[in-house]
Amino acid sequence: MAPDDGLTEAQGKSPFYEWTWRLLVTNRSVGSPSTINIMLTFPNPSSFDVSRLTKRIGELQQLWPLLSATIADQRTTKPKFRYSYSSWTADQILSSKTYEANPNNLIAERDTVYEMALRQFQVKVSYDSDPLWGITLFRASSNPENQRLYVALTLDHIIIDGRGAVKLAKALVATEISHLEKEDIELYDKAGIGEGADELPPYSVIAATIFRMVLVPRLPDVVKRWLGYVPPWPQKISQATIDSPWKSSIVDVSASLTLKLKGVGKKHGVATLNPTFHTAWVLAIWAVFIDGKSDEAVRDCSVKDLRDVSKGDPYCMAGHPTIYMWSTGRLTDQSRFWDLAQAYSNVSTDPQAALDGWNMMKMVNMMKNGPTNPEECKYRAPDSDALPAGDKRAYTLAEEEALKKINSLSPFQGMSGTWSNLSYLGLPEGATDMIFGVSGNATGTAFNTCLVGHEGGARIQNAYSDGAAMAEDGVKRAESIFLDILQSIAGEEEKDWTVGDLVKKNL
Repeated sequence: MAPDDGLTEAQGKSPFYEWTWRLLVTNRSVGSPSTINIMLTFPNPSSFDVSRLTKRIGELQQLWPLLSATIADQRTTKPKFRYSYSSWTADQILSSKTYEANPNNLIAERDTVYEMALRQFQVKVSYDSDPLWGITLFRASSNPENQRLYVALTLDHIIIDGRGAVKLAKALVATEISHLEKEDIELYDKAGIGEGADELPPYSVIAATIFRMVLVPRLPDVVKRWLGYVPPWPQKISQATIDSPWKSSIVDVSASLTLKLKGVGKKHGVATLNPTFHTAWVLAIWAVFIDGKSDEAVRDCSVKDLRDVSKGDPYCMAGHPTIYMWSTGRLTDQSRFWDLAQAYSNVSTDPQAALDGWNMMKMVNMMKNGPTNPEECKYRAPDSDALPAGDKRAYTLAEEEALKKINSLSPFQGMSGTWSNLSYLGLPEGATDMIFGVSGNATGTAFNTCLVGHEGGARIQNAYSDGAAMAEDGVKRAESIFLDILQSIAGEEEKDWTVGDLVKKNL
């Protein structure tokens, strides 16, 4: 059962030096947990083997022991994985819920269930007593045997990334997993730390980063423009994220349109679908929330999984990430869609960009995370029911900074959004649909967009703080423009579209 075996340094229970994990612990500590959800659709309950799933829950924990872990010393400067000699029982991982079937609108039905699945994992009493993952079976409340079954796998981001979560989902429902190898816990300690993440980046990188991110934004506007600086959206928001509950929205791109877009992109020198989707979404954001202004840019990042199992990286747990950062620069009506898509494609495949992102992660890791006096914390925290043990106070400098951000009207610090792309992965065994997404995060960016493709087309999930940088009606409008842009470029394959033509055509 749940870990009671304690923690020993001899087993390599190392602190989380790697920046993503430290930030994720902080998010949970201040009531803004980051969770990943993979939801699979099956035609009906009889099409899914629950007894095999129950057995598989234990089997996979024996293969991948990070699934049995909790977090010790959460509110200290050195949180640690606590590994268990035993596994969580199926009763601790697997649960069942009902939903109201909507046969006249199956997309709305699916989206409602997905929202339920993503939210139920948001409240946790303690990292150190509950599983960091769960599976929920959603059956229709009436006539369930003739309605769809939804299987939702929800995981704390601390133990896995999106690509790994899909691998785990496939393993949970597969008929056979004998080809999967057992992994030692030391492997996860190495992956969780990020080898070399605690080293200093080159001094040239430190100086350039401080100049670009700290000094330039504080210079007079005339000097900033002379240096080519374009302020990223949003510099200011209408209300603090702490007062803006997060929402989730899903957009479907049909299989036929997805296939056509892949061919259109290749005609314009864009080899994969990801840059096409990304550029269309950025233009939709620009049209709705920046209102076509040319004095702001959309600057976003993508956390990319560089794991290589052949070099000893974990198969699906933990991860080996770097970040890619990209900016539209100063957009105008005359900017060209395919130029933007090619620029994003070049950045997302450039080894130097991957190295730049890795050095940026090292820079973030240099930030001090010493202890604070919880009684002196002056920043308002979210509802205490959502925090560990109901404690609202900040115990570290990182927690204090996170609370400051979510109470601020300029919380995003030069980053507009996060774009997470899993590309085309194929449906897990027996499933007819799959969605990948994340919970909203008050300490994160204005938008967090997740993309996965499979036989049914592409599924895009947006998470955002409603009422801060983005409001629900605006998001729906942006999603409509996004789909219209895709239809436009697919309909006129050879056309060298300008931003103005695409946006004006679809407003």
